[in-house]
Formats: sequence, structure tokens, C-alpha cells
Amino acid sequence: MVPASFFEGLLDAPSLEEVSHSLADTLFGDRFGGPEGLREADRTARDAYRGLMKEMQDISPDATVAELLLVQEQLRSLKNFVKRTRLDMPVSAPPSRYGEEVWERLWAGLDAELPEPFPAVVRRTRDALGSVPAHPGAFDAAFDGACLRALCDLARRTGSGFIAEYCRRYDTAKGVEFLWRGRALGLHQDVQRLLVEDRAEPELFAALRQSDLGRWPVLLGSALEGLDAGGLGAAQGPGRIRQFVRAADAWLMDFARAAKHVAFGPERVFGCLVGLAAEAHNLGLAAAGRANGIAPAILRPTLMACYV
Repeated sequence: MVPASFFEGLLDAPSLEEVSHSLADTLFGDRFGGPEGLREADRTARDAYRGLMKEMQDISPDATVAELLLVQEQLRSLKNFVKRTRLDMPVSAPPSRYGEEVWERLWAGLDAELPEPFPAVVRRTRDALGSVPAHPGAFDAAFDGACLRALCDLARRTGSGFIAEYCRRYDTAKGVEFLWRGRALGLHQDVQRLLVEDRAEPELFAALRQSDLGRWPVLLGSALEGLDAGGLGAAQGPGRIRQFVRAADAWLMDFARAAKHVAFGPERVFGCLVGLAAEAHNLGLAAAGRANGIAPAILRPTLMACYV
């Protein structure tokens, strides 16, 4: 894996030829195809790292460890399939490794012969939607909340307290982000309730829902040990949400790096996979962003924390 300075170099490179030359030194550098292939770098990076994660899953003593990360892309595929086919929303989706006909059967309530967490996510989403009127954002809130709970359930199946704790923190970080965006968008209270149901830190979310957004930095700084909440108070409007997302990303990666100190077990594989997922995001973002003329100053805040 490569350090953060590598991605800074991609953003500061004087030309696309220099970006392409730097990418050649990465694990999958030969797949980017020179400067002309950089516009598709995001897809190239995701495909390459997905393949590597699948290989690691095949050789891992516990396949569930890799599945925790691989399954998230498939859940996004299912979510966007439903939005496109049931809600008439023109969204793109990662390819389904099961096939869209399987998604069709699953959402229709038929036997799709899929492993967990897919049936559980659909079941919980449907149950949640049945409890509220058809408000804007309700489907996203119900589905995203069901996915977070399913990931925590899957993490506990690994038998690793470390992995379960990482996913608990991830559940909290994403839950806060979802709720913050929901509050900023003025989503109905019923929809906001869907966002916080079954979260791993119910007391925190109860306090957030009852508090003005101005108090959130203090609440988060005291509740999430190790989170650098110092910049949240100074940021304003949407900038405060972006600042939290960056702080939460660093908080999660700090925890994931601790896997390096575990002598044996699935934790080291899991930590490496978390790092690989962040690296794939950063490679695609930096290379494709530069190729499509996006200013480095816009791209830089969206880079994820690195494992090394």
C-alpha cells in the first residue's frame, strides 16, 4: 500500500503523463493504460481492488472477514436497482455478481437463494417503510439503516472483538453523517427516526435528535473517544458535515491500523482490506479527477485516510 504523500503527489503532478507515470509504480499500475485511460481510473481501481479482495477472501481462514467489505458494494447495487426499477430514479449501480434477476426475486419477496445479509436487509427495509408514510428520503433512510445493522451482525459472526468494534464505530460514524445530512435537508421526523433506529449507540443518537446542530460538536467530541472534533465548531453549514466526515474517516482508520499489532487471527487481514478499500478510492478519485479537469483543491478534501 502507498502513503498519503503518494496521493498528494498525484494531485500536484504537473501533467497527466506524470500522473500516469506515478500510477505505474502501484500494485495495478499496468491496468490504467497510460494518460488516455485515466478518465476511467475510478472504475479501473475499484475493479482491480475488488479482484484482490476476492483473492484474499479465497485464501483467508475466515471468508466472512473479506465479505464485510465486498458485501457493501453489492448492497449498493441492490439499493440502486430498487431505486431505478421501483422508484423510477435514474441511478447507476455497481454490477451485481448475482444478476439483476436475483435482485428482482429478492425484492419481490421470492426465494432468491441468497446468503445473509441480503434477505435481512430487504426484510428490515420493508418493515421500516411500512411504519412511515411515503416521505422523500424514506427509502434511503430505511435501506441505509438496515445495511448498517447487517454489517454489525456480520462482524459479530467473525468472532473477533476487534472487527466487531470497528463495525460498531463505522455504524456510529455513518449514522451521524446520515442524520446530519437529514437534518440539514429538513427531512421529515419520521425519516430521521429511520436513520437512527437500531444504531449501536442509541443514547448518543437520542441526544443528537433532541439537540440543536450547534451542540453536536460537543456531544460528538465527548461521546466518540479519539475523534478529533476540534474543527467542527469553527466550520459552518455543509462545511461542518464535510469536516465531520473527514474526522470520522481518520478516526476509523486510526482504529483499523491497530490491527497491525495483532499477532494472529483475522484482524490483520481485515485491517489490510480496510486500507486497500481506502487506497482504491484515493487512486480512482485522484487520477480520474485530474483527467477530468477537477482542481486539486476540490479533490484533496475528499481523499480518505491511508493505512500506511
